[in-house]
Amino acid sequence: MSNTPIDRRIAREAAVWFVRLQNSSACAADHAAGAEWRAQHADHERAWQLAERFSDRTQQLAGGAGRAALERPRSLERRQVLKTLALLIAAAPLGFAAHQGLPWREWQADERTATGEQRTLYLPDGGQIRLNTGSAVDIAYDDNVRRLRLIAGEMLVEVPREHARRPFIVDTAQAQVTLLGSRFLVRQYPQRTYLAALQGAVEVRPRLSRGDEGLVRLAPGRQTHVSAQAAQPSMALAQGRLDWLNNVLRAEKMRLDDFVSELDRYRPGLLRCDPAVAGLLISGAFQLRDTDQILRALSQALPVDVHYRSPYWVTITARAKA
Repeated sequence: MSNTPIDRRIAREAAVWFVRLQNSSACAADHAAGAEWRAQHADHERAWQLAERFSDRTQQLAGGAGRAALERPRSLERRQVLKTLALLIAAAPLGFAAHQGLPWREWQADERTATGEQRTLYLPDGGQIRLNTGSAVDIAYDDNVRRLRLIAGEMLVEVPREHARRPFIVDTAQAQVTLLGSRFLVRQYPQRTYLAALQGAVEVRPRLSRGDEGLVRLAPGRQTHVSAQAAQPSMALAQGRLDWLNNVLRAEKMRLDDFVSELDRYRPGLLRCDPAVAGLLISGAFQLRDTDQILRALSQALPVDVHYRSPYWVTITARAKA
């Protein structure tokens, strides 16, 4: 079998076909259509064979849902089986070590963006999500609730007010957020969640708070950071928080290591800042469409050198003395 990675779209299609044909209600026409799909391209057949190889492991990773999950077309368990199986198919040619090291939650997300990519997603109620670089989100709408799960990264959410009869909830690692207005910003940090209410208020409940004790309402034009235990006192929305929508990274007397950390989100590979220059301050507005130009600007504005070990391995150090 070829070691060439399988396109993620083909992996998803293979997972859908495999799970559909495992259902006891699948008829002869379904099996014929599945066979036709397999014959359309060599990668289709390769993806199918990988689906067969991973089918048992998929059900285990999905929480022991087993065949029962495959019999319920709209169940969350079946959805988990599909996502896990598609991930395994896409990653299989990378080898076992890759399977062990992949960021599973991000790969299994309904929607995600690559480093440096931004996307607009349209929601079933007419709302939309703007996903920033390196972001991943699950979308789960039903008759009772509209729910998103931000797994990684950052997103701007806009929803129509006329659908307010169904709650709109966003889950992050640290909090559950209920949108009371129509527009807000949320970013997932490693140990905290950032929230900003832009149009209308939001309610946030830290994961480990009890009952309504930790419930906080964030007024329009305010922002906060939330741990799993509590939300910090809110403050006025910081200037520049939405600049990424225009592909701009803005800094106002920002430490260089913090600036490099932000820039690293938009640049593939490794970007590092030597501790010797970490405390230098940088100000300005930088166009994210060309991160190399930003690095050149750093070397002109600060006493630093930018060293390229390769296009994807860059280190910023103190400028060498002449």
